[in-house]
Amino acid sequence: MTLPLGDALQKLLPDMSARRSIAGQGGLLAVALLIVVVASGLRLLFFSDLGRGTAYLTYYPAVVLAALLGGLQAGFLATFVSALLCFFWIQRGFMSHVETLAMCAFILSCCMISGVTEAMHRAQAKANREKEKAETANRGKSLFLARMSHELRTPLNAIIGFTSVLLSDDELSAEQHQDLEIINRSGEYLLSMINDVLDMAKIDADRMRLEYSIFHLGELVRDVDDLMRIRASAKKLQFIVHASVSCQVGIHADITKLRQILVNLVGNAIKFTDHGGVALRLDCRPANPATSLQLVIEVEDSGIGIPAEDIEQIFEPFVQASVRTEQKGTGLGLAITRKIVDLMGGHISVTSTLGKGSLFRVEVPVGQAQIPGANVSQRKAGAVGIAPGQTDFRILIVEDQIENLILLQKILEYVGFKVRCAQNGQESIELFKQWRPQFIWMDIRMPVMDGMEATRRIRKLEGGQDVRIVALTASAFKDEIDSILSAGMNALVRKPYHQMEIYECMARLLGVEFTYESDRNELAVSTPHLSATDLPDTVQNELRDALITLDQASIAACIARVATHDKVLAGVMSRLADNYDFSAILQMLNKEGQT
Repeated sequence: MTLPLGDALQKLLPDMSARRSIAGQGGLLAVALLIVVVASGLRLLFFSDLGRGTAYLTYYPAVVLAALLGGLQAGFLATFVSALLCFFWIQRGFMSHVETLAMCAFILSCCMISGVTEAMHRAQAKANREKEKAETANRGKSLFLARMSHELRTPLNAIIGFTSVLLSDDELSAEQHQDLEIINRSGEYLLSMINDVLDMAKIDADRMRLEYSIFHLGELVRDVDDLMRIRASAKKLQFIVHASVSCQVGIHADITKLRQILVNLVGNAIKFTDHGGVALRLDCRPANPATSLQLVIEVEDSGIGIPAEDIEQIFEPFVQASVRTEQKGTGLGLAITRKIVDLMGGHISVTSTLGKGSLFRVEVPVGQAQIPGANVSQRKAGAVGIAPGQTDFRILIVEDQIENLILLQKILEYVGFKVRCAQNGQESIELFKQWRPQFIWMDIRMPVMDGMEATRRIRKLEGGQDVRIVALTASAFKDEIDSILSAGMNALVRKPYHQMEIYECMARLLGVEFTYESDRNELAVSTPHLSATDLPDTVQNELRDALITLDQASIAACIARVATHDKVLAGVMSRLADNYDFSAILQMLNKEGQT
């Protein structure tokens, strides 16, 4: 009877500190006396006909309850008072030999109960102290990792960013280009290792969460294909990707985690394969309910294989197969992959033959979804300017690290944005009042005033609700990211970032349109066979004069006159003029009779 009652009370009063905080130990003793008094009242009102033979029946629960609440001292006090009441009240100061024996049994058993409950209290108190220590240590580790993430990602942002900018310079020699590619690859590799360690820390701290979105599975596969094919080509490996027709669908899942699974498995296969190739196969199978799919991923390689005794160990953190290899890494990729698969409610398995290769198989449930717009647009690369005909965009950069500030300024000014800079939150508020930018890139950790406080204050100013503010941060944990967005940010871009991430974010939030290298190439291909020599001489002369004087209004008017004679030619000229490629229009005027 006492065990179920004890369990119930443990749930109601889960820790010793809560039980003993009523009014200190003295208060608990008073409560123990009150429990005995209540038990006596219940006996008097409802069980007065029980007689002398059951003198202790109503006091056993009272002692147990008092001991559970107050431990040894409260239990002893309840036992002593209960024994006195039984002797002087119920048994009228006289006991037979049997009743004396019963009294001794009552006192002994109640003392044992009090001792057991005291041991429970002490064990629970110790467990609570250890739990608090562990939580404190865990919070300290999380804080350390968050700070280290920021400190490591900030210089990496400058390293990767500046090398990317320099690599776009056509005047580099082959040797300089090669050196910059080595620096860039090394930075990306260091970033991947940092991400692995941080992901493992998130898993250990139970801070890894799924963030669902709707996306096109086929587009994700193409992105992974483009990325991993470069790595496979560098090792002269064949890389085969086969995604069944069923994969050309929209799905509801965590795109970041799913991409990480694919990249980890394929990257691992390429790393440990020196000859032959790697195959990635994907299939979507119907599941229950009807809106769900079972995504099956297989990654097969012809690499070194895994010994049978290492099959289970390879999924443990910081563990690699015992087969000798020159490949290095953190040993976290497969451990993180399994944790992510488990988090997604899936399963991962591996079969391997030593010296012949391995096959990793993942099955994860995903939701089936319709993608708005039906068609998935292809991402363009190499933005070279802001498309003509748009307003002059004013962009404010708020960044205390001078190298990162210069990098972002170069990225934005390269395509034609008007840029001003501030190095702390307070300066950003003053610049916002004076200049009224339409878009703000806001760093988070800065002296004087941080980015979140600056954002809150800007939002309260006139026009502050209209400006687009995007956080630039190296933060790694989701709860930190949530607090950043709740401060009033429209979006967040993690450091280190790539140029296209900056342009795509601004296109999405600001509506700005860019011209791309591919657009210029299309124009360059379309113009060689076009000639303006069939146009009337007056139109040609007026257009030529306008081009020489760079009078844009006159150029537009002349092209409008061209349209009355040749709409196709006028369309090409208009596109060239929008890209300020006036020399190409002059070449068309100077060609002889080509069609």
